[in-house]
Amino acid sequence: MMIAFPEAVERLTAALGGGPSARLAASALIEADALGMPRFGIDLLGEWPADTAPVSKDVNPQATSWRDCSSCFAPLAVAAATLELCTAARRFGVAVVFLRGVRGFGRLAPFVRSLADGGLIGIAGTEGPPFVAAHGGTRPVIGTNPLALAMGQGAERVVIDLASSSGTMADVRSARAEGRPLKDGFALDGTGQPTRTAAEVAALLPRGGQVGSLLGLMVELIAGVAGGGRGDPKGRGVFLLAIDPGGAAEAVDIRNTLAGLQHDWVDGGGHWPRGGGLSAEATLDAAFVQRLDAHLVRMSAQRGG
Repeated sequence: MMIAFPEAVERLTAALGGGPSARLAASALIEADALGMPRFGIDLLGEWPADTAPVSKDVNPQATSWRDCSSCFAPLAVAAATLELCTAARRFGVAVVFLRGVRGFGRLAPFVRSLADGGLIGIAGTEGPPFVAAHGGTRPVIGTNPLALAMGQGAERVVIDLASSSGTMADVRSARAEGRPLKDGFALDGTGQPTRTAAEVAALLPRGGQVGSLLGLMVELIAGVAGGGRGDPKGRGVFLLAIDPGGAAEAVDIRNTLAGLQHDWVDGGGHWPRGGGLSAEATLDAAFVQRLDAHLVRMSAQRGG
């Protein structure tokens, strides 16, 4: 039996406790599944703990804030921070929140897209355990460190979400299980030499050489150093930044300028990135429904309901 995307979101929202944060988290997880990325989707519900702490709410949002999310279900914690950041950015013009102790929460795109839908410019990044070597290096020093940005609304909206690495360790595990070679320029072995053998991988390489390496370093500096996430055994460091362009002293016609850029980009042969959003008419297959049902039954049992 198929299930429509909105219905799946409603069911998972209720299981996550209801409310705007639960809806954003549910939408993000189900969207990832629909896009063929189950490890960023409802598979993360396997990390739902019976004793998960409620996500704390900041009744007086600040321009800069830090949160420890180690006791929370990560997608809910990131969703709550995103929505509160929206309020803070409208109040202060710009706001940032640093999250520490974050376990897996999926893709960044849905969260920055939520900020863009609120009329803001959203930027986010997350660091993690060292899997990726620096450009010209021989051993892992940072995580895959994705960075995302979203701005605009409607047809002009742009959503960029990219990892700074050539791939993920999940790609390596998949290649190992399937017995297939890796691509050239993907990884290094324990001696710091390039390898295409998954079983030999000791480090991933940065995407695009020096550019990807410096992009990953930028994320590490913000989420890992400034945010305090680097080396935290409880989880990853994440930063979310929101800018209210309406708060600028000099008004700028962002919508028309963005539309012009989009036209030039597409007319020049480029692809305008939209971050993999789904339409309300999207559906998920019976296999997804079975997985979702299993998670919901387990979560209900853990609550004693």
